[in-house]
Amino acid sequence: MNSGERGEYLIKLKLIEMRDNGVPFFGETIRSVGFGGNEYLPLPDDFSFMERRNDDELTSICHCLGIRKGSTFDKSDVYINGRGYSLKSLSAAPPALVNHTKRNGFEFACTNVGMDIARLDGIVNRYWESRLSGQIKEDVPNTHPFSPFAMEQETLSPILQYFLFTGSGSKVSEHPAEFLLEYRNPLDTETWRKIDPDTAIDELWPYLFFSIRAKKGMPSNYHPDTYRGENAESILRWTRFTSGDYRGALHVRVRIPRPRRRT
Repeated sequence: MNSGERGEYLIKLKLIEMRDNGVPFFGETIRSVGFGGNEYLPLPDDFSFMERRNDDELTSICHCLGIRKGSTFDKSDVYINGRGYSLKSLSAAPPALVNHTKRNGFEFACTNVGMDIARLDGIVNRYWESRLSGQIKEDVPNTHPFSPFAMEQETLSPILQYFLFTGSGSKVSEHPAEFLLEYRNPLDTETWRKIDPDTAIDELWPYLFFSIRAKKGMPSNYHPDTYRGENAESILRWTRFTSGDYRGALHVRVRIPRPRRRT
């Protein structure tokens, strides 16, 4: 179990404890916490949060309470008072807003938000011009002076919002999210932050990194001369050969600096 998965289990246990003890959650009483219409069971009377519990113990406890890891297509990780929340750990690897996704996946997203993908094609073309000329590297932050994405928040916001809250590059989720719940420590509510869709991209924009990568998200052993999948033409539009591989899957992640410790 990686640290992100462990954090997700722990924060769900913490939410159960808050529900059972009437502890407020951003000013509201937790009446219900669970997933997909299934309420999580109460914590055992002798339960204690032991961060040193091994993975097997933690998994066993969670499964006994009805806590399961959701599908990769679920945008909500937990429902609190009937509203879906996507959990994002800031203490693990930088969380992804969009996992490695080919152009046809973005075509699907653009259709769902009513946008012409040609606008995104133009940004990707500028990315490749800057990357192949050496102005930028594979990963380019929005703080980079030559980032082709940094000045395109208006264009990209609806697309990123879709991937955060609504669906993937192949389907609309059966469990969309209404809020993000960011946390650094799953057991310390002082490190939690609730973000709604209207402000999410504004808040995250300065910390976003964009990259176009190989392997993940791309067809296995992809080569433009031999690949005959139904989306071959679309995939080719964003794909370039560089650093020994064909790269065409756009990846977007957020890296928020840790707060400085007080001295």
